[in-house]
Amino acid sequence: AAENLKTTKGKVALGATVATISGLGLYYYLSSGSEGVKEAPKSSEGGKEDSLPPSKNNANAPQPSSETAQSPTFVKQELAPREKADKKKAEGNNYFKKSQYVEALQCYEAAISLYPENNPIEKSHCYQNMAAVSERQGNIADVVEYCNKALLLNKKYIKALHRRANAYQKQEEYTKSIKDWTALCLIEGPERSYKAGYMEASDGVLKAYGQKKAKEIFATRAPQFPSLTVVRTAFDSIHMRDFATDETEESLANDADKMYPRIISLISSNDFFGAYDAIVEALKLSPKKFKPQLDCLDGIFSWIKTDYGHAIKCFDAVVTNSSSYLRIKIQALIHRGEVYQAMGRREKAFMDYNSAVGLDEDHPDPYLHRAQFFLSCEKLPEAVADLNIAIKLDEDFASPWQQLVYAKYQMSRVLNPALLHEVYTMLDDMLVRFPKVADVCALYGQVLQDQKEFVRAEEFFKRASNVAPSNVTYKGHLATLKMMAENNYDGALELLEEANQQDPKCDFVLETLGMIYIQKQKYKEALDCFEKVLQLTKSEAEAAHYSALAIGIKSQWEVCDEYDVKPINLSDVQGMGNMMIPQ
Repeated sequence: AAENLKTTKGKVALGATVATISGLGLYYYLSSGSEGVKEAPKSSEGGKEDSLPPSKNNANAPQPSSETAQSPTFVKQELAPREKADKKKAEGNNYFKKSQYVEALQCYEAAISLYPENNPIEKSHCYQNMAAVSERQGNIADVVEYCNKALLLNKKYIKALHRRANAYQKQEEYTKSIKDWTALCLIEGPERSYKAGYMEASDGVLKAYGQKKAKEIFATRAPQFPSLTVVRTAFDSIHMRDFATDETEESLANDADKMYPRIISLISSNDFFGAYDAIVEALKLSPKKFKPQLDCLDGIFSWIKTDYGHAIKCFDAVVTNSSSYLRIKIQALIHRGEVYQAMGRREKAFMDYNSAVGLDEDHPDPYLHRAQFFLSCEKLPEAVADLNIAIKLDEDFASPWQQLVYAKYQMSRVLNPALLHEVYTMLDDMLVRFPKVADVCALYGQVLQDQKEFVRAEEFFKRASNVAPSNVTYKGHLATLKMMAENNYDGALELLEEANQQDPKCDFVLETLGMIYIQKQKYKEALDCFEKVLQLTKSEAEAAHYSALAIGIKSQWEVCDEYDVKPINLSDVQGMGNMMIPQ
């Protein structure tokens, strides 16, 4: 369960792939025009269509004779309906400029009634002008109503779509607003959308929608375990020796305590779900000797399945229990910090990591987890310092080595390119030091992929998959490699569908699979993938990201169908091969 370092919304896992989904507006996501009749941006139809057109002589009107021309008496010419309507609209424009909004509305309404039925465009301009008046008056509901009427007559009317998108945003009707911004971006195209500010506006609405939706999801979602791969990865970053015991079932008197040695054995054999069931059962039997250990393990499992309230309760019990072993308290502080970090409470998380370091400066785990915190904040030098300490304290622990390589690689990209040679040297050393750790091979593959050494990258991803065939994330990496190196979406799809069958809860596979379904315009399948990912997110930041991604897909799907425009091609997506943070 690796995560992407492109930090968004406080979480290190949010890739830029979402940026193409809601038309072009979401390009801006991962990475009010002026009011009244002269509202910006200009329509794709061009010109100032809302304004009164220049007057024209009526070629069919009778021309006065020379006598008539010299006479003080003239025959008044009756204006045609179109000219009457144009005159009324011009009067409305003048009233608008003078802030006489009631009179402006009356004039626009009169103009609409005067325009012949075969002049829908002119009628739509008047309705849009009425929306501009209502916007000045603060009547947002009327803005929406008048824009609706304008768009019924003129479907791709840019000014009306723009004004309605803003109005929906003010009403917090984010789904409707996103659809209108999507329509604007797809109708106008990339260059005009960027210059007009549609991308930036779309970005803001998507974030607002994502944050609101994420809170709803976390308030109502039932806790559930993620992929077995995610659970295994979480325990790989823990020194389980802190939980070890020399006691046997026969040497213990309490029924709950008797279960503890078996629980540790189950975790050691990767039977995590069996271990969790046994932990729950043991806690019901009121353990004595191993109560802090069982509380801490219960908290760790609750953190993994995003039951954060129960996790904090468990860790609090360990931290405040005077009989807790020092190293169990350290594990409780570390993982309570991770819960706080997932909840967006970063200050409390940092305090817990520091407290864990303070309890035992010779324990590597607090340094490792504080380094991960620094990585999430993009504080690379601080992360490197902590990781070096963790390695010095336990050179045989693979996790800090992987994090250190990752941190130094990022530093080579943003601070010092000369560090790349050191990264390769470290990776070669790690292959010898940790020959059975598949993530080392995968990390090597990601570095090579990022350096566009695709042939060698494929070799290392395959090695990782051979070492740990049950970990489907390596197939996910091979799939992204096929897309990047060969533009082979069919081959990538085949790999991902195979991986998804093997492990239906791998979020990395589901996300990548969803992106390919978008490329193939299989929007229903793509939405299904992202809805599943939403149920597996570990933080509100992640949920906000995937919520925005899902609504972007849905909006593009609907807009392409309704407005007969083409979707964005996924080959333009940036970030599919981004480096991932090893856990």
